[in-house]
Amino acid sequence: MKASSNRRNRFALAVALIVASMASAPVFAMGVPPAWLPFHGIAAGLGVGTEGVGIQGTTAIIPKVLNLNVGFDYLHLSHSFYTSNVNYNAGVNLQGEPITVSWFPFQGNLNLTAGVFINQNGFNVTGTPTGGTYTFNGHTYTASQVGSLTGKTHFNGAAPYVGLGWGDPMDGGRLTFTANVGAIYEGAPNVSLTATGAAANPQLASDVQTEQNNVNSKLSGYQWWPVMGVGLMYRFG
Repeated sequence: MKASSNRRNRFALAVALIVASMASAPVFAMGVPPAWLPFHGIAAGLGVGTEGVGIQGTTAIIPKVLNLNVGFDYLHLSHSFYTSNVNYNAGVNLQGEPITVSWFPFQGNLNLTAGVFINQNGFNVTGTPTGGTYTFNGHTYTASQVGSLTGKTHFNGAAPYVGLGWGDPMDGGRLTFTANVGAIYEGAPNVSLTATGAAANPQLASDVQTEQNNVNSKLSGYQWWPVMGVGLMYRFG
């Protein structure tokens, strides 16, 4: 009797395993992995904020716990500033490709996000004299002596980011509203000034170098870029 009972138990277990396999087989046959698998599904959407207008893609590394995010942001701004008696007009291009990871400590909407922005921010500047003449390092030059005064500015190529976010595009309904606030550290801007008249005037070249240092000092406080934005994401799969 005991051997017969064992055979029945083994048969029942085998039937249960076969039924479970048959139930899951159509899912894998259709190429649809279980939702608990890592990198299952993807969400994409649009966002707008202080870093510009952008697109973003998201997938779950650990569902409801850890997401991987990649994107692209762009914004063009105009900005003016003064040093000495020179007015600088700057065309600011904000462009970056964020690569971040979002951690959901409570498996809800609140998340901590950190990563890096492939930073292509920079701006071109054009200087004009406010009173018809330039004064660099205590020396006065006419506009014709200086010629064209221009400059280019660059920041660190890789900028760390840390912030708080709301919304998990890989959980819940297909559409998810997201919001984020944080900061990007891109370092002090590095300005390179050029005056066309400096090539034939060593004193002017030296004074332009001093002016370049003054401009860099003026912009040294712009090391952190505040991030605030909202977005709408749609999940596929």
